[in-house]
Amino acid sequence: MIRRFILPLALLAATPAAAQDTARETAQVEDLRSIREIKRLQAEWGYYAMAGDWKAMAALGTDDVEMVLPGGNAVGRDALDDWLRERMGQGADGVAAGRLNVWLYVSPVITLSPDGQRATGRWHHIALLAEAGKSADWIGTTDVIEYRKTGEGWRIAHIRPYLQLSGPYDPGFGHDATTLERAPYHYSPDEAGVILPERRAAEPRLGEDLASEATLLLRLGMAQNRADQFGFYLDRGMYDDIVDLFAPDATIDVAGQGTFSGHAGVRKFLARFGAPGLDPGELNDRPQLMPEVSISDDGATALVRTTELGMTGQHGGEGYWSVAVNTFLLTRGDDGKWRIAMLHRRPVMRSTYKHGWAQPLPAALPPGEGVTFDGEPQPVDTAYPEHAFHMQMLGSGVVYPARGERKPLEVTANALAMAESWDGAENVSNAYGYYIDQFAWDHTSDLFARDGWKELSYIGTFIGRDHVRASMVQRYGEGGPNDAFQAIHMKTQPVVTVEGDGSRAFIRERLMQFNSSASGPGSWIGGIYENQVIKEDGVWKIAGMDLDYTWLADYKTGWTGIVPGASSRFGPSAEVIASFHPDAPLRGPAFAPYPESETLGFDYANPVSGREPPLRLRWSDEHREEQH
Repeated sequence: MIRRFILPLALLAATPAAAQDTARETAQVEDLRSIREIKRLQAEWGYYAMAGDWKAMAALGTDDVEMVLPGGNAVGRDALDDWLRERMGQGADGVAAGRLNVWLYVSPVITLSPDGQRATGRWHHIALLAEAGKSADWIGTTDVIEYRKTGEGWRIAHIRPYLQLSGPYDPGFGHDATTLERAPYHYSPDEAGVILPERRAAEPRLGEDLASEATLLLRLGMAQNRADQFGFYLDRGMYDDIVDLFAPDATIDVAGQGTFSGHAGVRKFLARFGAPGLDPGELNDRPQLMPEVSISDDGATALVRTTELGMTGQHGGEGYWSVAVNTFLLTRGDDGKWRIAMLHRRPVMRSTYKHGWAQPLPAALPPGEGVTFDGEPQPVDTAYPEHAFHMQMLGSGVVYPARGERKPLEVTANALAMAESWDGAENVSNAYGYYIDQFAWDHTSDLFARDGWKELSYIGTFIGRDHVRASMVQRYGEGGPNDAFQAIHMKTQPVVTVEGDGSRAFIRERLMQFNSSASGPGSWIGGIYENQVIKEDGVWKIAGMDLDYTWLADYKTGWTGIVPGASSRFGPSAEVIASFHPDAPLRGPAFAPYPESETLGFDYANPVSGREPPLRLRWSDEHREEQH
């Protein structure tokens, strides 16, 4: 486990205070950039896997990279390249026509070593694999990955996967309780909340350089927000809000189909998803996963690539899976707002829930009745199963050289603290999911601020770290996890709204929960977390946690086969609820509403137009005052 230390004050006595501050700030900026580079590196690894570029994957490792494998580890780039080609590529380079190899890495918790030269990350990894007409499979692991800073940049040094679930699409994923291994935690609650080591750089940089780079890192997070906000608005059919996110002269290019131009074109593009809003019984969840994010060195443009995993359908009718790769080119206007200048959408796979991706449908949705394209598509179609999959990679590094006329970079005051809040919020929020997977209630409650509050599903709201812990122990006991069943909480698609000076922030995340059973097909849960985080005594802590379940489904029937009101079976009686002594009621619905559609709250207005959502969530302190 990586442990941090504080340099003895005696070592600093001879160093002027101003130099100490610059050396400290240099280290903080370098380390925050390292965290962003590591997250991007892992996404790059996933996209190379989707394209079957095994050699490029191996090149993202150190010379002595090691992957722990049953029957013997792969050590070194050549050995890793060989294993990936043989096991994932069936002995060939690339992903041939008729094969699907979607790798998704989500829910990172990243900690840096005291010297900032090494790091460890914990990730959920989900793979959707198929050979058209023959087989479709699931693989789910929790990966503990070690990284090392080299002359080539950050590289993967050690990969230790812990198998959590696997199996064919039909009858479904599961696990063997007798061989199940649970990944150890490489962090404590406080280590998850202290993302920047307490160190000083050996070669301090100029203050203006640090301010510029901190501003780029802040803008990088805001650009990622925009892609994730696109996904949350698409879920709910909030088309006016989506149009607001695009520049007036934006272009949308759908591979294999055509292009759309301007705001009118954005609306024509959205027609493929149906009418605005959600019809009764409609599910349109489209998580934006595995973001690969970079920004120009003048801070004026950004690239964000996501994988969209569609879970859609009509209650009582057909359900669907889909996969698309979205690449967003964003530009920052003179008003300081990021807008989508271009969206390149690459449909990869679509199938019915009933048959799964071994029997795929045409990957791209039909454009909609009467919809015409404004232009021809740019790249060739690479959709499964007819075509071999490949994609243009975005290059390496979170900062790329600006093209064309450079714009002067106007630095943001306090940018470093504000940028840090983005990663601090994500780290502690994701650490929560990993702790509750293993019923680690002491660690879970220690993630909360002293006066933090948490909603306990179906029960109520509990205020204060001790009361939060007591509520979980009363509800779930202290016996630890049951190896026959595991609830795998994946928290994804973060939208971070920084408050004030950067010492507190909202973070909205999507819950994708896989429930795996050792005795049969599992189940699913979808939901939305709205968390508040603060920096308390130098450590990022959860100040408030709101979870709204949206749907709960058995694997066999999927989301379109949900029995209305079935989730209420998990609700305790009024007498049992009273025995918990909650400090306040739940502020949203007690049960997952689908196939009904409840209004979901947002902690932010539209970031471009300022349009308020139907339900606005405001900051709530321990007294749970006005909520909206």
